[in-house]
Amino acid sequence: MTSAQETTNQPQQRRRIECKDALGRARTLEVFLNDEGRLCLSVPVGGSAQLDWFDVDVLSAYVDVLRRQMPGTGAW
Repeated sequence: MTSAQETTNQPQQRRRIECKDALGRARTLEVFLNDEGRLCLSVPVGGSAQLDWFDVDVLSAYVDVLRRQMPGTGAW
């Protein structure tokens, strides 16, 4: 249900999570750290992303992974 872009020698930087827009159409939410090390959520056109509980779990777990990679957390 979830796909991700992977790089060879670096931790996974982006993850795409399936969601629905406000009208219930299938869309993708993208989660990543930007060049400044800030967490970014790229939502579907229209600015709305509806997630089921499974996808909320996936998002939460990945945000935790990224949080540990953020500058100042000592994990870099």
